[in-house]
Amino acid sequence: MNIYVVQPLHVTIRDLPPTMIVYTSVLLQQMKGSYNDQIRDGFENIKDWARQQGYDPSALKVIGIPNINGAQLIGYECALELEIAPLNTEDIHTKQLPGGRYAILSLEKDSATIGETIRRFFAEYVPQHQLTVDPQRPNYEIYYDHVMDFCVPIQ
Repeated sequence: MNIYVVQPLHVTIRDLPPTMIVYTSVLLQQMKGSYNDQIRDGFENIKDWARQQGYDPSALKVIGIPNINGAQLIGYECALELEIAPLNTEDIHTKQLPGGRYAILSLEKDSATIGETIRRFFAEYVPQHQLTVDPQRPNYEIYYDHVMDFCVPIQ
């Protein structure tokens, strides 16, 4: 007998400070291979840039910002937390992620379950806890070795 056990969602509510990032944008294209490969390439590009500038990318916080249109992932910003002067080249940009109150969903970095876990967060956790998502600020992901934090701005 196969019994599917739904894992509990691990969510905390915290005030996060504004965060300066350096990033590169990836426009996701279905014909160019998997989204995971395209996003991985984007992170490699931003880490290579950081190394060329004399930074150790392994010492910097890795952040991803999904660009969603409806339910479709259409782009992704691959970023590193880095306080530098404003920069806007063809490939590399800087900006500040807004601070404020966030619901932070912590989950394992498993591409087979991330989408479903995030779907459950919005479908179950948000309404059950009467949270209101702030559409003026972006969702973003902070990556660690084996886990990630999916940060959702709330009012």
